[in-house]
Amino acid sequence: MRSYSSVNVMEEYLEKPKGFAGRFINAFSRNAKVQLEIMLPARLYLKGELITETVSEKTESNFSQSDLVDLLTEELLEYYSLNPNPIKLNRTLKDISSLPIIQRYYRYSKGNLTPVSIRLPKKTVFRLEMLLADVDEIEEQQTPFTVEHLLEMQYVNYMNDLIRGTKEDSVRRIIRKLK
Repeated sequence: MRSYSSVNVMEEYLEKPKGFAGRFINAFSRNAKVQLEIMLPARLYLKGELITETVSEKTESNFSQSDLVDLLTEELLEYYSLNPNPIKLNRTLKDISSLPIIQRYYRYSKGNLTPVSIRLPKKTVFRLEMLLADVDEIEEQQTPFTVEHLLEMQYVNYMNDLIRGTKEDSVRRIIRKLK
């Protein structure tokens, strides 16, 4: 079976735990967080830092880049759960991957990429892996995307939308959601 992320949560979900202790550990670990490393354009990462500082100050909480990525991922997964069409999703992913800003940083390597370690709920990573598996199931060619690619594209696309002014109220919405 293909691995859709560096942590391969799908494989872990398929493993059958042995005995009571195994089932207990398995149930407990499903609620844990896993660490992923994504590569983000340095400038957009710094913009994200400003956003997380603003949200932290306004909500009087510790809001991190991981939290921002998690919120963006929730949006993607909510959209897919309400519109479970892998063909349409694959088209959308291909459209996003062909955006000039994505091409500039990831295809043509124009600009510095910064490795960013993020922690996401294991269940979220599993859902993203299943989303990619759905796309693979209906497409003739294997999807080139991994969970890490999805997270990078989602992040860069979000920052691009902020810069272009199409998501002007999104930071305020994040603050309202967390209050």
